[in-house]
Amino acid sequence: MNPMRHDATSELFGYWNRLRGTRAAPERKEITPAPMRSYLADTFILQASGTSEPRFRLAGTRICSIYGRELKGLSFASLWHTRDKNTISRLVKNSMTSKSVVQLNYEGRSARGRKVLLKLLLLPLASEANEQHLMGMITAIGRPFWLESDAIVENRIQSVSIIDPRNQVVPGIDPIHARMEAAASVPLPSSRTIVSRKVGHLRVFDGGKITE
Repeated sequence: MNPMRHDATSELFGYWNRLRGTRAAPERKEITPAPMRSYLADTFILQASGTSEPRFRLAGTRICSIYGRELKGLSFASLWHTRDKNTISRLVKNSMTSKSVVQLNYEGRSARGRKVLLKLLLLPLASEANEQHLMGMITAIGRPFWLESDAIVENRIQSVSIIDPRNQVVPGIDPIHARMEAAASVPLPSSRTIVSRKVGHLRVFDGGKITE
């Protein structure tokens, strides 16, 4: 059995998916702490009003520890390397508007130059008047001893997967690990190309390739 199918991101996706039912996304008021208790420290909420950039509305204690500061009110794009700021902004806004799920692996670099691979999950919530929200999760792939004591100061995208949970997926494949070809088209800057390969009717994304 693949243990990746039972990690925290899959659990959060399952909770979100059950809440939304047949809708594109659940409402923010439906999200309650109790079912998320075991991974609440790794979750966050992003909020964007009108044309403003998405900012942290809430951030779990472990996420704040990883970045060495309180993240509430901070621009989400500000955590990323200069070359990735536009890409991450487009991914977030696309998730908010199209209600697609985004899973992203990225490298975090610490103040002392250490590196760790982390996973980001973005789950859209129903729009509210002039506001849009996302629920997300950040988890480390492996937990180096220095994490939470040597603050991450910069993120760099490694690979991106975009999933439309409303599309049918292959039986037996956890949708959070299935890369749906139908939802895989996101405008990205010309300086970044995301390399992919087809597996049946799915498109699997490998590590981001930078073209200088």
